[in-house]
Amino acid sequence: MSELRFIADPELEHGPAHAPLTARLTVQASGAEEVGVRIRQNDESWTIRFPPSDEPYLLLGFEPEGEAEITVQIIGSSGAETWPETLIHEIKDIPASPLDMPPLQTHKSEPGRMAGNFTFMTIRRRAVGRIIDMTAATRKWFIQWGMLIAIDNQGRMRWMRKLDRRVAGIERLSNGNLFVHDTDFCSREIDVSGDTIRAWYAAQRPQGALEGGIPVNVCSLHHQPHQMPNGNFLALSAHARDVKDWPASVHEPEKYKADKTIVGDMVVEFTPDGEVVWSWDAFDHLDPYRIGYDALDAYWHVRGFPDAGDWTHGNGVTYDESDDSVLVSLRLQDCILKIDRKSGEIVWILGDHANWSLKLQKKLLTPIGQNFRWPWHMHNPRITSEGTIVLFDNGIYGARPGDERIPFHKSFTRGVEFRVDQDKMTVEQVWASALTDDQVKERTWAMGDTHRFEDTDTALVIHSICMPHGRDDIGLDESDRTKRYVDEFPSHARVLEYNRRDIDDIVFDFTIRDQNDLIQWEIFSGVRVDSLYPEHLGVSMQSGDSLESTA
Repeated sequence: MSELRFIADPELEHGPAHAPLTARLTVQASGAEEVGVRIRQNDESWTIRFPPSDEPYLLLGFEPEGEAEITVQIIGSSGAETWPETLIHEIKDIPASPLDMPPLQTHKSEPGRMAGNFTFMTIRRRAVGRIIDMTAATRKWFIQWGMLIAIDNQGRMRWMRKLDRRVAGIERLSNGNLFVHDTDFCSREIDVSGDTIRAWYAAQRPQGALEGGIPVNVCSLHHQPHQMPNGNFLALSAHARDVKDWPASVHEPEKYKADKTIVGDMVVEFTPDGEVVWSWDAFDHLDPYRIGYDALDAYWHVRGFPDAGDWTHGNGVTYDESDDSVLVSLRLQDCILKIDRKSGEIVWILGDHANWSLKLQKKLLTPIGQNFRWPWHMHNPRITSEGTIVLFDNGIYGARPGDERIPFHKSFTRGVEFRVDQDKMTVEQVWASALTDDQVKERTWAMGDTHRFEDTDTALVIHSICMPHGRDDIGLDESDRTKRYVDEFPSHARVLEYNRRDIDDIVFDFTIRDQNDLIQWEIFSGVRVDSLYPEHLGVSMQSGDSLESTA
């Protein structure tokens, strides 16, 4: 049996500039069966325990400010040995400009009632104003910037990954790495050290090939990514078609017509090698003349489809293993579709019943139960362990083109959970974060995310683009110059965790907000986890000075 001892001085190395809240610790020892590291920073302490390794140990959990003191211990069958000197870790490479550092504010936190310990989120920034009025420099400022962060259950930043592209959805893969889309039609697997492990890109994207990336033979990859149980990935891919006599007005769609290039969505399944093995094309199943409000906005104009109309605007996709089906959210169709993966047929449609083709009317779900509301311009459906569907409902407009919309200050934003009875073709609303107008916490324009947690019976609701309260002058039409448009108002992001049994009981309230109203900060989506470390690494991380208890 080897004597338990340090062979050399422990060495500490700061993480890379793009992941500044990480560090590497090299420990050379004999007889060690475990390495314990206690970190103290800003009156907070936590202990990380590692299995023995010849590689440096990855240290996570630092805050952006404050010197950290690190104690190293080796543990063996004969006891423990603590390195006599405290290592000092100086945090560096943190953005100094308020233009680059999200301003986090925690308003309420009850960690003992919350699910998990950390929340990974994708952060975006934007200038106030209509995108069609922005200069090239302004667009570059927010398009060529993104950030992934993790906050703890008190709302403190404990991990950061800087990006050079605007980021979209995030998921944690089965191997513990992060999977994110960006607005350059790329998907990246990033580990918690900040390294990019693999990257995929749309082979037909206007930006061309990605050096070192894996091509996927599609026009685009966008919004929320999803990993399937077989290891493949589901993604949305937009592409364009020319149509005749398309509605040239969302207010009078039957009166004004013009030939138009429009963008619709495909759902694609691709392998880790980039091979597309399954796809479903909205153009093959839906009526291209059923448009939604915002169809004529410039959304796709700056995303590789100049002057194109926005037809479906897919914004979330997920796989249901229970019956080999796919759920897809189509923002401008104001619906969730369930698709049978084997046949490609639409199984049901969860959404307002107006203006569907005769063929698809029999696919419409009938609402039952109390407090039911259709979702409007919703985002990011997810399947719970009970088979219910949770999603974020921006709740804007409340109408289809040709019908009068509700004004923005009366929109009904919420997280919501539905139960579908496929045999009876009914849908019931089983939970919502707001049942009355007074319970609506924020009114949001786009994006958003909702998660249900069974163990704590709580729900996490991420409001991405929260608009000012009490304003009745927030315009809805990008092309209407007689009124201010929604993009011309300052916005912020807000994260709320609800007690599902009592929605007035909030256990976590967190915002990212520029107090000067100069920058629109956004959270596209998020994922709650127990540990920053992937489970398979065998690393334990816990709060407190538990290191001494082992010695």
